[in-house]
Amino acid sequence: MSPVRRSTWAAPLRWLTPLGRGVLLLGVLGTGLGSWLHWQEFTQLSALAAAILLLGLLWQLLPGAPVARLRLRQQRAVEGTPAPSVEVEVQAGTAPMLFPRLVVPAGSATVQLRLPSLRPFARHTEAAVPLPGLPRGVHRVGPVVFERTDPVGVISRPIETSESVLLRVSPVVTDLPVFAGGLANDLDGATSQQLSMSDLAFHALREYVAGDDLRHVHWRSSAKAGELLVRQFHESRRGHITVLVDPAAASYPRRRDFELAVSVATSVALRAVRDDFDTYLRCGFHLARGREALAMTDVACLFVLDDASGAVADYLAQAADAAETMGGTGLVVQVTGAARDLIELDRAAASFGLGADWLVVRADSSAQARVRDDRALREMIVPDLPRLQALMARGMR
Repeated sequence: MSPVRRSTWAAPLRWLTPLGRGVLLLGVLGTGLGSWLHWQEFTQLSALAAAILLLGLLWQLLPGAPVARLRLRQQRAVEGTPAPSVEVEVQAGTAPMLFPRLVVPAGSATVQLRLPSLRPFARHTEAAVPLPGLPRGVHRVGPVVFERTDPVGVISRPIETSESVLLRVSPVVTDLPVFAGGLANDLDGATSQQLSMSDLAFHALREYVAGDDLRHVHWRSSAKAGELLVRQFHESRRGHITVLVDPAAASYPRRRDFELAVSVATSVALRAVRDDFDTYLRCGFHLARGREALAMTDVACLFVLDDASGAVADYLAQAADAAETMGGTGLVVQVTGAARDLIELDRAAASFGLGADWLVVRADSSAQARVRDDRALREMIVPDLPRLQALMARGMR
């Protein structure tokens, strides 16, 4: 079980339920009227109210707080799809739990549960507690909060237990067509220092390991050595694609345009990864590089708008850093909003040199879908995600 984190004994008045506040008020009025009118009935009424409140306080002092364990069935979800569920396992403490109420925070929302009554040390499991739909981002789920309530219901004390877990909600994406052909400066075949088991540049022979492809066995050398030897290769240089998302809030007249830009950029990055390009996806200071789809969707969960006045200079600096990191990139995709000046985008693209192809994608939900393709620039206006597929098919020919 997870360690229990108890709320501090700081302000008992905060623990009073509406019924508890009524009992407290009744006790105060009974004491005042009994002293003023010298009526024994009011004095007895105030004593009863005090006894009920004292019982509630003593109930909170019972040792052995309940504990819980929280399991998230899926660590990742996609925005707009049904949210994953959590499993909540509860063990009562030394005091019985009378229809306890549990609260499970999930990002900015909460999920409330009412459990059946539990005997001391009894266990109960809620196997599938659905979470509310959450927007793109990284959300903390938990810790579980118990409301420890006495049998009368005058005092309810929240107790945090269990550890919290993280849920990553990635943006909605669409499947794009394969990047046709190759990129101009990715065809020179320069080798890298990364070793591969299937490529063109031969490196050396090594001993066969279970799982190696038998097509790469060098049978003549294996016969001489008396053991199976397989070819090992240097990995030839693959295409490099850089995808930059403009984080400046001033570039997007509407907040939803930024979310559209994140979906567009993630879709492009995932297509590049599936086509085995070395992919660099960045927005602000959050970036991912490689050929793993999971890395691209995870980093896209972290993308946020930047309201700073120096966002333009920051974007240019980040583009320069990306150009230094991804030397020899074949395609630079800049995803921005309708308000970003094309001159600033040109300055950012110039960091990558003349050898890189340049594509600007503007997320603009109020415009018409179109592609501008001339010698100086390829630019796409994307009003919604479903149209991206057709626009990319036209713009990448």
